Amino acid sequence: MAKESGLNVRLYVNGYDLSGDANALDGLGYTQELFDTTTLSQSTVSRIAGRTDGSCSVSAYFDAASAHIHAVMTANSGAIPTTNQNVLIPLGGSVGSDATGFIAKEGDYAVSGAIGSPVTVSATYSVDGVEPAMATMVTAHDDAVTSSTSGTAVDDSASSSDGGSWFYQILSFSAVGGNARWHINLQHSSDNSTYTDVSSATVTGIGAARTEFTGTFNRYVKNRVVMDASSGALTFAIGYIRG
Repeated sequence: MAKESGLNVRLYVNGYDLSGDANALDGLGYTQELFDTTTLSQSTVSRIAGRTDGSCSVSAYFDAASAHIHAVMTANSGAIPTTNQNVLIPLGGSVGSDATGFIAKEGDYAVSGAIGSPVTVSATYSVDGVEPAMATMVTAHDDAVTSSTSGTAVDDSASSSDGGSWFYQILSFSAVGGNARWHINLQHSSDNSTYTDVSSATVTGIGAARTEFTGTFNRYVKNRVVMDASSGALTFAIGYIRG
């Protein structure tokens, strides 16, 4: 992949696109504990790995409108949410671009303002229970569709045998008639011709989730969405991780 500009970074949290409010992300990544196990007989330090951790700090401009930064980051009756937040951060604007996905707690939220400058906010997410991972996007940032549609395939060059996981964000949703729902599917193929679902979900509104799957994960990967309604529209983002 080519070098990327910050213009191609997006921030999706629990089904909300906060990219129009956020202006910087900092410290996006993960750490791993390293324990010193050096013995008397060793002349160099030896270590073993311990727990992993990860975090991301967000800087943004204050916006109190519904579905914007202040409402999302104070979704617990005006306070910081206590539940886990599903965060997906595409680092490029194409299918196959890198991304980061993680499940996190929002640890702090602060508002700053002064005469002669815009009101700003900051928040920090720290992972909870599931280590952060570098993902691959099968949407171009996000995809907007009005009918059942298959996405563009990503070629990962080889299959893998340890399953994986995927993050999806439903950023806008409408469905009228029929069962008034959409099905979103992560599909894989060994030949880029015949595709089957490796994991799927039924969605009925804005939201986000992370799902794990097991077994063989074939070389080619794409998304497919199926509208189970007479008419509708869906905006969504998907990133996946091989096990």
